[in-house]
Amino acid sequence: MSVFQKLGIEPVVNCGASRSFYGSSIMSDPVREAIDSASRDYVLMSELGDAVGRRLSELTGAEWGVVSAGSAGGLALGTAACIAANDPLRMLRLPQPFHNEERVVLTPKGQRFAYDQSVRLAGARIIEVSDVAELAEALGRRHVVMILLFGERDASSSLKFDEILPLARKAGVPILVDAASEPLACPEHWTSRGADLAVYSIGKLIRGPAAAGLLLGRKPLVQAAWFNGPPHQSFGRAMKIAKEEMVGAVAAVEQWFARDLEAERRQWRLRVQTLRDRLAAIPGLKLDISALAGGIPRLKIDWSEAQPNLTFRELRRELLERRPRILIDDYGGSEHSTMISPFALGDEQIDLVGDALQVALTAARQPAAAPPPIEVEISGQWTVTLDFAVRPAVHQLRLRREGGRLEGQHLTPFGEVAASGVMTENGFELQAFHMVEGNTVSFRFVAENCASDAMSGFVELGAAASHTKGPTTFGQFGRIAFSAVPATET
Repeated sequence: MSVFQKLGIEPVVNCGASRSFYGSSIMSDPVREAIDSASRDYVLMSELGDAVGRRLSELTGAEWGVVSAGSAGGLALGTAACIAANDPLRMLRLPQPFHNEERVVLTPKGQRFAYDQSVRLAGARIIEVSDVAELAEALGRRHVVMILLFGERDASSSLKFDEILPLARKAGVPILVDAASEPLACPEHWTSRGADLAVYSIGKLIRGPAAAGLLLGRKPLVQAAWFNGPPHQSFGRAMKIAKEEMVGAVAAVEQWFARDLEAERRQWRLRVQTLRDRLAAIPGLKLDISALAGGIPRLKIDWSEAQPNLTFRELRRELLERRPRILIDDYGGSEHSTMISPFALGDEQIDLVGDALQVALTAARQPAAAPPPIEVEISGQWTVTLDFAVRPAVHQLRLRREGGRLEGQHLTPFGEVAASGVMTENGFELQAFHMVEGNTVSFRFVAENCASDAMSGFVELGAAASHTKGPTTFGQFGRIAFSAVPATET
């Protein structure tokens, strides 16, 4: 029995690569051995920090390196270093402003991402700029502490790194690049081109500890980031990183550069092709192989014609109910498609996935006969109580029923947005999307009890950046109960 089974849960066969939602990746034996060895002795963390920084410099070609609490921790510590350096009078005041000064981080328009909240933790406000003229104007008029780039979007950006670099240099503003999903190279891609700092994930492509990341770059700035983080009593103390994770991260980087990349890619391509061949005979099934981040091929499976009555959510549920459980990913997919990554799959697992998909995608299915929607008039304004932790929140729903359709607005203390949905047998399902700091925040209301004078049910909560939208992220904050009554006129 595995440690997970002892806790009452079953592991999954992971078709979705190395997402944090799925446990990141599986560490190699040398990484596990390094972690086990580090757990058996004490060490001065200051000495370990210096030794790790030096070794990461040797491995990556960057001036220095720090192992952070995930790549998000690297973003936070890198930002803190750009704001407060290694000045304790400033470090210990973060995230508060110094002398009421503005604290701005600039980023190219369209490069906001899910994890830039780590940058805002240091008290910075993120402002998007569209082109060189806007960048120059902002650098001249605002107190800019850093420029943030989302590395994987640079090639398609209207404001590219090579255009930003000379203006940043002239203004003395450091550039931090989030390269968490990119393959690490030597020399490191971004700092070798002039960026001051770059952040990578250790727990994904590099197959190191899931809670570890890398911050690489200019030695004074990276060392300042180290002082802003654990074990020091400063801004990043809450982002604790252990000696085991530091040593495990270094071992993972060593293994990363020692591996036979071409042999690994051949294995990935062979497994994807094996799965494609296994499913190719299914009538109407569309299969397409493409390569995404890290050079890992993906097989896109589109069953919109082969199984038009099967949704992604239904297929995901069916596969998770099997033994062994099989997990398909919503990243890059749609209501009738998914992307299969071979990164976390061995030969035996590819066969298991192929067998399971063959069964699911050839099963006889009939359109589900939807029961008639409940006959109740709910058009009008409702006062909604949401059962958040600590204290409830009061929102408003302005609803308009048109047969089986439901339209309206979701009103919150932060603003209102359009909402739409359908009536169901017992009530309704209603979806509303809000924008918060570049992220789409999802409220999915499911009314399970519905009358003209009261309703109740649950709200599924989540949020996603533009490139991560799907059921996983839009449900990541769980469910809370809600109740509602008609709003009283004032």
